[in-house]
Amino acid sequence: MNEFEIAISAKELDLDHCVMSGQVFRWSRHGEGRWLGIDGEHWYAVEKIDGGFAVQSTGTEADFRAHFRLEETLVDVVAEIDASLPESAAVAASGFRLMRPSCPRETLFAFLCSPNNHLLRITSMVNALAEFGEPMSRGHGHRFPSLERIAGIEESELRAKGFGYRSPRIPGAARAILERGGESYLAELKSGPYETAFNELIKIDGIGPKLSDCICLFAFDQGLAVPVDTHMWQAATRNFFPQWHGTALTELRYRAVGDYLRSRLGERAGWAHLYLYRENQVMARSRKYTEPK
Repeated sequence: MNEFEIAISAKELDLDHCVMSGQVFRWSRHGEGRWLGIDGEHWYAVEKIDGGFAVQSTGTEADFRAHFRLEETLVDVVAEIDASLPESAAVAASGFRLMRPSCPRETLFAFLCSPNNHLLRITSMVNALAEFGEPMSRGHGHRFPSLERIAGIEESELRAKGFGYRSPRIPGAARAILERGGESYLAELKSGPYETAFNELIKIDGIGPKLSDCICLFAFDQGLAVPVDTHMWQAATRNFFPQWHGTALTELRYRAVGDYLRSRLGERAGWAHLYLYRENQVMARSRKYTEPK
């Protein structure tokens, strides 16, 4: 086990905001200022201390820094994209980082649990799926199961655990990936062009454009990916496409939103999506609590 401290300001890393934002699903709070998280092969026990965080982990400090992209200064990232975002979105960026999960397989199947779902239930389902893997040290959860193990899970087992209509899709997706080359196929998608990864993923049953972009952004580290859900669509029509305000999100409009951010920001489009999404969440909650009852 490794022990290390990360010296960093809250403006550069709001850990709670990052791990509870729906980018990852295997982190949980354990009291005030304490978290336990799993990423790929490693677990992290993190405690807030003056000036940063104290970490115990089976991973290294380099692993932790990579997971939170600490090689980049958030102030510099926000400065790059600030001119393309509304002021309120830039404010939402304080301490909020685009995370980099280390295991494409784990992240892909985590997002397969996300459609028509909320964070608490997604987390529960991802942890239930992880239990098909090998236990980690010190009782800190499980390593995520292999493609072969997921492919062999019976639909009835997942239905019994509350996966609903996703029950056949999850082992089905594992089988489809194995047929295409398994882990090497995922590695090729991660290292190749964004367009290739996006178009390959939507060939798999149960993966549409938004889910494909989530997987591209978080599992494959493809910064050109712009997942467009309800929050992102509302932010986009409010800030960039007012002529579409109040209209339905079509396939062509979905593509237009992503292309707009990609044309202006390139590989930072994924970061911008994160802040626009967050801005709209905050605004939606504000409206909810200020509207007359």
